[in-house]
Amino acid sequence: MLGAIFLSTSAVFLLIFFNDWPTFAVLLFLDNFGGGIAITLGNSLATGIKEKSSRQVFNMLYFMQNVGVVIGTLLVGVLVEISIEWIFISNFILFASYLFVVYRHYYVPKAALVKEQVAKKGQDKTPLRYVWVIGAILILFFAIETGYSQWQSNLSIYMESLGISVKSYGFLWTINGIVIVCGQPVLNKLLDDILKIKLIYKLYLGSALFVLGFFTLLFATDYPHFILTMVIVTLGEILTFPTIPAVVDNLSTLSEKGKYQGAVSVFAALGRAIGPSAGGLIVDNSSYDMLFTVMIALMGLTTLFVIVVAQFNLVKK
Repeated sequence: MLGAIFLSTSAVFLLIFFNDWPTFAVLLFLDNFGGGIAITLGNSLATGIKEKSSRQVFNMLYFMQNVGVVIGTLLVGVLVEISIEWIFISNFILFASYLFVVYRHYYVPKAALVKEQVAKKGQDKTPLRYVWVIGAILILFFAIETGYSQWQSNLSIYMESLGISVKSYGFLWTINGIVIVCGQPVLNKLLDDILKIKLIYKLYLGSALFVLGFFTLLFATDYPHFILTMVIVTLGEILTFPTIPAVVDNLSTLSEKGKYQGAVSVFAALGRAIGPSAGGLIVDNSSYDMLFTVMIALMGLTTLFVIVVAQFNLVKK
């Protein structure tokens, strides 16, 4: 993990001085490569925290991630007015600070290491029925990220074609951050503490909200409608994004938690990578309505697939 963060820190440091094309693309790749490793290892280490439930741990990770997004977005607007280099300087300071925190405070308790060694000696494999459920959830995560990536790519062009300004589109992401930061604690309190809904049912509800959000896009022609849709999709994001690694953590055995948390990152990244290009192809060869219909079908069918697989394999869970 130290190596991965050092790679990102070095890349961001070099970006201060070398941010022209094609150096920018190469250093950005190295930054994201190191970041991807660090996030996966961070999730894996999080599974070793036993003082809190995995639900609480991953909810907090997701919450703080989005607090960072909100603060970062606000800072960029200020720093870019001064100089583009200040964006890279601030990133370098944050990465260097994180490197120090990891060096001083990230560790695996000896008791956990002993348990892991015992588990590996005993061939502590995740039961096949849980592997099926994890696999179905990973496919669902890929589908959700494929759909969600349309908001970060093709939807901006669609909104512009309707006469909605780029500034208004950008404000949707401010709304996204506010809903996450303010709404997540409320939703968690309601669903986890008051209603005590199981994690897998939270996942179903979140997926259904994603489907509903894209269904409303079929009728969205004005800005208030897009705001409503963004709120619905964001509520789905709050329920699914931290829940998926938590469910995978609960289903996987100690010796394979790292492997499956890595798979969570891989399938999410695949959705984000393929989604914009696939969506663009659909729009070029058909229409935006067809794009929304395909995304609704993709997320809806994979949600039903997870429900069926979980019903047959999680009877005792």
